Amino acid sequence: MDDLNVTPIEFASCGGGLHINGIVTITGAKKVVIGNNVHIGAGAFIRGEGGLEIGDNTHISRNLVLYTMNHDYEGRRLPYDEDMIDKPVKIGRNVWIGMNVCILPGTVIGDGAIVGMGTVVFGEVPPLAIIGSAPWQQIGTRDADHYAQRDKERAYGGVNGRSLDGG
Repeated sequence: MDDLNVTPIEFASCGGGLHINGIVTITGAKKVVIGNNVHIGAGAFIRGEGGLEIGDNTHISRNLVLYTMNHDYEGRRLPYDEDMIDKPVKIGRNVWIGMNVCILPGTVIGDGAIVGMGTVVFGEVPPLAIIGSAPWQQIGTRDADHYAQRDKERAYGGVNGRSLDGG
């Protein structure tokens, strides 16, 4: 363990029996609440800045990607600017999340649900539901006038949406 780059994590709250089974990345941990007997598999990448609750007895397999915020795609630049919009995620009790799952900002997963391998999860998953991936579907549309105006202004974002001119 001496050769690993390990940073202590300070959660908002953490119950007993947390098992992190390998190397994981968790940012924004001070806004993360974890229940009892939670297991998180290797390779998880969790952005908790927008707020995250994980209920008791939830088991998460390898390679989870979970975001609790998103860039502002209707902001000052294209494709987005540096402003972040918080969208908390809540995972209920007794949830089983399979390998290679992506959980998008604002998702709520009900108690006892099962999320199948490779699923991209958005919105509300009812308690006890078993869900899996389906073909892609359009979930919204950008504001065409806003897009056209930013494109006309050549208001494009650089790294993390920041201004290309440094301003």
